Amino acid sequence: MEWIVIIVWLLIINGGLGGQYLLNWMGNQPDFTGGNKIDISPGVMTWWREISKLAWAVIAVAVELIRGKPAKLLWPGFISLSTIIICAFTGVIENIGFFYLPRYYSPHIFAPYINVYLAFLPFFGKLLFNAPIRRVHWIGIILVIIGLAVPHIPHLIGSGVDPKTVLDSTAVIWIVIINCCLLSQQVLNNKTVQTALTGVGPNALVFWREVWKMIFISLAIFIMPLVGNVLHANMPTSINVKEFNERILAKTDDYKKEVLLNFYTLSGDKYVLGNNISTDEEATIKKIIKTTEYNRFFSLFEGSILPNNWLPILFVIAAGLTGYIYSFGFFKLSRFSAHFWVPYTNVYLALLPFIMILFGKEVTVFQIAGAIVVTAGLMIGVMDYSRNKVVEIKRKI
Repeated sequence: MEWIVIIVWLLIINGGLGGQYLLNWMGNQPDFTGGNKIDISPGVMTWWREISKLAWAVIAVAVELIRGKPAKLLWPGFISLSTIIICAFTGVIENIGFFYLPRYYSPHIFAPYINVYLAFLPFFGKLLFNAPIRRVHWIGIILVIIGLAVPHIPHLIGSGVDPKTVLDSTAVIWIVIINCCLLSQQVLNNKTVQTALTGVGPNALVFWREVWKMIFISLAIFIMPLVGNVLHANMPTSINVKEFNERILAKTDDYKKEVLLNFYTLSGDKYVLGNNISTDEEATIKKIIKTTEYNRFFSLFEGSILPNNWLPILFVIAAGLTGYIYSFGFFKLSRFSAHFWVPYTNVYLALLPFIMILFGKEVTVFQIAGAIVVTAGLMIGVMDYSRNKVVEIKRKI
């Protein structure tokens, strides 16, 4: 029975995660949002995603209460809530990255890199829950990692590749951050379920997680622009010529270029901000540079939560629904050690290249070969299920 439950939820989670990637990507593509430039920051998109997830969690909890579930079973306990709060914090960081990356790359380009953390799960499962590591599990994981690497062989060997498939330094940083966040969340999900009070279900855990995610992202959207303004993040005192041309002037119209060049003077290989800048002039400079997203960190949180173009937000709200579904599934399965089942929530990775073909994206033979190897690894990893019963991790409460 344990394996029937796991397999059914793995299918649901794969559908939710795959849908999440596609919806996040579509919401960041002008082709699907009216043709205008996407001027909604990843932080604002994250806010709308979390309010959507919270709304679905509230509906689910309300249904449970109407059907007679005691209200006391909505409280997970302080220990479990502590892990939920940490998960919520890393979850907000991860989601901002998930809205940044699809703005510049197709999902089948960056998604494989995000799942490198899977290779580390067995160590944490063994360390925290004394969960056994089986031989076929290792074979499966090795194949998955190889499969994830295969699509990028042309770039590694220096063959000609599409520049849009090469991740820049900012993308690599985000991939490292997301891997760390996902790894911590899988481990903490186990701890959340392990320490939750008896009778507390997945909907209650999702509800509390979304409450705290909304708190964190709302604070970030309110506080970060203020911090950026105080630090003059969008008014550098000096900037390299190449960087000034590519990251600022190239992203403004002729009138704004002329305005900026009234305040910045070329000195050697840098543009230097003039002296005696008035308050009004400072506001003008910051407003222009802010539109270019020059400061890549603070630009993540800029903008009103009420955007001019609502079409991207509709995709984000839909992503909130799929996000609620797979979050419920993750808590449902987190009574089992993560490395038994989390690798198999990524079967959708094998399908992404084929799905992106339907969207008109160019998919290489290496990407298809990688998908086949990944699928083989996911299948081999569960081949000996008949001889290895999946046992729940011991509860602490």
